[in-house]
Amino acid sequence: MEQDRFDEFYYRATCALKSIQKLKNKAMLPFGLASAHTMCLRHLSSAPEGLTRTRLVHLCDIDKAQVSRIINELCARGYVIETEENINYKKSLRLTPMGKDIAEEINSLVLKINSYVSKDFTPEEIKVFYRVFDVICERLKESEDIIDSDVESISKARKRRV
Repeated sequence: MEQDRFDEFYYRATCALKSIQKLKNKAMLPFGLASAHTMCLRHLSSAPEGLTRTRLVHLCDIDKAQVSRIINELCARGYVIETEENINYKKSLRLTPMGKDIAEEINSLVLKINSYVSKDFTPEEIKVFYRVFDVICERLKESEDIIDSDVESISKARKRRV
């Protein structure tokens, strides 16, 4: 029963993630960008005061090197500028007018997809879904400590058998 539930969750989560990735790739095609640019543009559009690269790493949950590559590409295309104004002694990133236009178009697509996906659910069902999903995500993060301990025990036991 537990294994079946895990398999079902894994399948559904993977299916959703793959679909989101495909949607992001398709949505970014008209702009000549990749899916990795999506979240950086969206977060920057939500922060007119600007964000640092470090903050984008945290918000987008991607590594520093990838954020750096994405921002360099967006700057080269004229969608993002790095201002001299500092936030905690770090340069601030902001969307240019062209970047704002692109972010608006992307946000419009996201809203359209989000409305379609959730159209058969009440606001209360959506609220419960996200609450449950948040708990599952948090528990999965906490489980990393459990698995570390179990893997160490298994490794020691296997070494003793060899």
